[in-house]
Amino acid sequence: MTTQHIPAKRSNVDDLYQRLKQKIISFELYPGTRITEQELAAMFGVSRTPIRQALQRLEIEGFLNIRPKQGCFIRALDVNELMEYYEARIALEQLIVECAINTLSDKQIEQMMALWHADMHDTELAAGIDLGEKDESFHVGLALASDKPVLASLLKNINHRIRVIRRLDLNSDNRSKRTYKEHYEILQHIKERDTSKAKNAIKRHIQRSREFAKTLTLTALARQKFLSNPSA
Repeated sequence: MTTQHIPAKRSNVDDLYQRLKQKIISFELYPGTRITEQELAAMFGVSRTPIRQALQRLEIEGFLNIRPKQGCFIRALDVNELMEYYEARIALEQLIVECAINTLSDKQIEQMMALWHADMHDTELAAGIDLGEKDESFHVGLALASDKPVLASLLKNINHRIRVIRRLDLNSDNRSKRTYKEHYEILQHIKERDTSKAKNAIKRHIQRSREFAKTLTLTALARQKFLSNPSA
């Protein structure tokens, strides 16, 4: 009689996923670090099955890479690569904004604006809304609502590459409030059919994230260099 593999309970996997993600976002699990299922199982006092499932979710989201027989590697940070992705985002999202201006109805835009009104910030954060996911949905949603699935797919790929840094950026309370304000303003300009203002607004919005990413990455790399050779 053969035994069937029984997946770990979803609640356990969800909990481990959230805890592991937080350790990556807070740099407790440092960029480039190798860690094994056995080490994580011991760290959290669980079996390897829920650890494996949580790691698979994190790999799909771009937080780490799983290499067979080698272990898991937290995604390393490369400042030049990150800056290229942000430059690509600016060009792509300016195009998406232009498409939105030519495609979306006032009603569609107003529905989006309601989601980013300043009054929503404290309420949603208190309710545990994941701002990182909501932020990505905003940008990808503009492309999808504008009937540009290819542009949406390209943007999703870029987001996959810079997700760790973006989530760190949005963890700041001041930054999260500004995100609501900036998204609302972008939508306002789209509703006004002001292409120049809308494209400039989305550019400024992404540039602020880019500068945060650059500063954070350089700081992390300097810390990593110090830890590997503190006497240098």
